[in-house]
Amino acid sequence: MEILPTQNKDWGFWGGASNQIEHKKEIQLFWDKAAEIIQSKGLTPQQTLTLMDSRWGRHITDEFAEELSTNLETFAQTFKRQMGTIRLVKEFRYYVDPKAFPDVKPRAYENFAKDLTKLCKTYGVTIKCIGGVVLHSQDEMKKLLGYSSDLDSGDILPIWKE
Repeated sequence: MEILPTQNKDWGFWGGASNQIEHKKEIQLFWDKAAEIIQSKGLTPQQTLTLMDSRWGRHITDEFAEELSTNLETFAQTFKRQMGTIRLVKEFRYYVDPKAFPDVKPRAYENFAKDLTKLCKTYGVTIKCIGGVVLHSQDEMKKLLGYSSDLDSGDILPIWKE
């Protein structure tokens, strides 16, 4: 895997991380780990560099400030869990190039919506969710243990095997 060096040490991910990471010599480790995770979701080395050096990189270090200030392992676990392919594509379009990546709705998602409708009618339960869909690979789905069913909060959250 090729990790390209930052071209923007003042802003972007590097600049934002430098405000969160106590030992400045560790910034490279965090940069490399974030780039590795992003590339594992399908972005090229150049797309990864462009995204990390953009405003997105600065915003993402604010979002993960606590993890960045803790340690590399904590950051990597949380970042990997929250950086799905769909999210990265949407954010790349927003921060870098609105015409990047084809807009494709996977057939599996269409089928899921149909099957969910059937389940809802069978059990008399609907799910109200705004912006909460995450698509996963078959390998990622092997780690899905089930869902929480907290009726008091109304939250239905996936439970993952670590």
